[in-house]
Amino acid sequence: MKELYRDFQTIYGFDHRCPVCGRVKELISRAAICDDLAEDWRLSPELRRAFDYREGRSCRHCGATTRIMNFALTLLEVINLKFSSRYQFVGDVEWRSLTNLRLAEINNCGVLHNYLGNLPGLSYSEYDSTDPEISSEDLMSLSYVDNCFDVVLTSDVLEHVPDYRQALNEIYRVLKPDGFFIFTVPWISGRTTVVKAKINCQGMVELLSRASFHGDYNLQLADYLVFYEFGYDFVQDLQNIFEVEIYCHHGFGGLVSSVFTCRC
Repeated sequence: MKELYRDFQTIYGFDHRCPVCGRVKELISRAAICDDLAEDWRLSPELRRAFDYREGRSCRHCGATTRIMNFALTLLEVINLKFSSRYQFVGDVEWRSLTNLRLAEINNCGVLHNYLGNLPGLSYSEYDSTDPEISSEDLMSLSYVDNCFDVVLTSDVLEHVPDYRQALNEIYRVLKPDGFFIFTVPWISGRTTVVKAKINCQGMVELLSRASFHGDYNLQLADYLVFYEFGYDFVQDLQNIFEVEIYCHHGFGGLVSSVFTCRC
């Protein structure tokens, strides 16, 4: 898999500036992984520090975490590729002028959503949305027509989908030829994928091991139940459908902070 890895920080952005807001980085850190999740996930102290770096290290100005900063850099490269532009920061993108860009943001992509909302061709959805202004989409059965999006974004979502392979096929279906699926998932490249839960023949969630939750662990919200702990074999599933590159953050956290870019 080594040939799939790319150091994207040498392409766009300045390491001393936040790639989202463009301001000089002033970073704050907090512990993001609680003891229960670390135990469920069987995280070594090193991996726990890496995931704390991924989710707990953020820009003081805009709140973008390490993962969202890396997501932003990847999205910038795709936009610059498609429009022959040279944007360095998400905050500098002239979103309203990108009238030819059809983009699906399937569940909120953190602080990036504040900028994506200015895109004329944005289709934004949240799973089980009760807000009449926000549509609800199920990644395993998208309501969109075939070949309608240039870019689809998901941010740490696939691990909560009962059948992620079906979701990948649905995303491929709605992307235009040469479209991009940009996403993150919690991923440990030194392990195989672990199935934590499934939907049984009665249509009910069946736990295959102790229930694990992301977000606020104490709330144990159903939407944050973990179905998969992704490992290295997940990449083969992606390659069965897409051309794949893994955009890596070189520094503490390594592949834990990577972003997947899949092209039709």
